[in-house]
Amino acid sequence: MIIPDIHGKVTRDGKMSEPDIYWILEKWRERHPEVKGRERDIRIEQGRMTLPQGIETYLTSVSIVAGEDIESYGPAQDQDLYAFYLWEDQENS
Repeated sequence: MIIPDIHGKVTRDGKMSEPDIYWILEKWRERHPEVKGRERDIRIEQGRMTLPQGIETYLTSVSIVAGEDIESYGPAQDQDLYAFYLWEDQENS
């Protein structure tokens, strides 16, 4: 997985903020030119989810077919691109 589960969030001022997955992915590809030419190996997966506030959003993740060029990659390397939108299992803890 190159971008872990992310989803829309309600901001402090009560507005919905959805992640722009295509912008995030574009910035990710700029940082990782070693995967240039493998665009067809990248998969975006989405599923609907409902936030605790009752608002619907999408849970989105992005993966790429394994290869030597991405072998040692960990999503935390680029967390700054999507940190606000990360899905956290322990939101209610």
